[in-house]
Amino acid sequence: MRPAALATLALLAVALPGCGTPLRSTPAARYQGMLLNARNLGADELVRQSAADPTIADYVTKHGPPDFILNGGPTDVQLVYAGRSVLAYFRRPDAGAPSAVYEVTPLPSGLLQILPADLRAGTAAPLNPGGPNCWTVPAGTRSCRTCCQGTAACVVQCRTLDR
Repeated sequence: MRPAALATLALLAVALPGCGTPLRSTPAARYQGMLLNARNLGADELVRQSAADPTIADYVTKHGPPDFILNGGPTDVQLVYAGRSVLAYFRRPDAGAPSAVYEVTPLPSGLLQILPADLRAGTAAPLNPGGPNCWTVPAGTRSCRTCCQGTAACVVQCRTLDR
């Protein structure tokens, strides 16, 4: 192999492993698409989301901290209250704008499949931890579907409802 080609390959080997790093390097993106236990790893995300959105802050003040939080992206946050069997879905019209809240009760079965069978530490595993597990929430003029492949790979997609 020529020295120039070898030097190019060496440069790519050093540069490419870091290519994906910036995607999760900001606080806003760090836990995006992950269902987090709000008592430990998700506690910081709950504080961040509450500081960024007065609707979330008000909801948490009135209803207490959730059991789980899912940051679906710049316009979607979901708070899971397992004991009350409530999913509070927050949808922002635009990133950075205050959200509207939509409640679903009881918890959708697709979500229940990835939650621990018992919320106490060290107890039974989720019923279907690998997934895919999906649920849909009506959010005003939109229908938002969340699908999770495990708890660390969730995707939220919203579409406008036909009237």
